[in-house]
Amino acid sequence: MMSGFETIVMYLGMSFIVVVIMLVVSALLGPYRPKPRKATTFECGVPLLDPGHKRYAIKYFLVAVLFLVFDLETVLIYPLAVKYRDLAQLGWGIFIEVFIFVAVLLAGLIYAIKKRAIDWE
Repeated sequence: MMSGFETIVMYLGMSFIVVVIMLVVSALLGPYRPKPRKATTFECGVPLLDPGHKRYAIKYFLVAVLFLVFDLETVLIYPLAVKYRDLAQLGWGIFIEVFIFVAVLLAGLIYAIKKRAIDWE
C-alpha cells in the first residue's frame, strides 16, 4: 500500500504524461499555416492605438504592495479568530503572539502614513 506522498507523486506524474500526450497529438494532427498577418498584435479587431508598454507611477506599485501586506495579514489572522476559544485554553501565549503580529503591521502602516506613501496628490 502506498503512502500519501507516493500517491501525490504518481498523480503528478500521470498528469504530466497526459499533458505531454495532448501537446504531441495536437502538434501532429493540428494544422500549421503560418502567415505574417497572424503574427501581428490583435486587439478586438482594431489596430493598436498606443504602444503596449507604458510607464506607471511608483505609487500604484506601493499601494499594491501595501494592499498585499494587509490582505495577507487578514488571511493569517482569520484562522486564529475562528479557533480562538480552542487556542485560548493554551494560555496567553497565542494572544501575545497575535498582538505582536498586529503591532508590527500597525507600525508599518504608521510608517507608510508618515512617509506619505498612501497620499495620491
